Amino acid sequence: MKKDWRLLNKVEHLKNKYINPTDGEEITKYAPYLKKCIFCWEEVQDNSHQWWFVPEDMTCCICEECYGDFKELFGWKELDGWDIKWNICGSNAE
Repeated sequence: MKKDWRLLNKVEHLKNKYINPTDGEEITKYAPYLKKCIFCWEEVQDNSHQWWFVPEDMTCCICEECYGDFKELFGWKELDGWDIKWNICGSNAE
């Protein structure tokens, strides 16, 4: 796992973070600046069936595959996704 090319990005800041699950539709609506997975660069699609994970600070997004591959390595704590503060992104979400 240490030689995985997806770990070449600057991702150390993601260690031990609280992570919320969401979908591509919510990301494109409320946080359109999140365009790609920080690890593999998969593009976010406006699709409710494409699962993503975002840290509480909304600095990036992680695709479902990379989340599964790296959750133990990074020590992520998964939240329920109901308390995402989309309004911190400058949107009008409630």
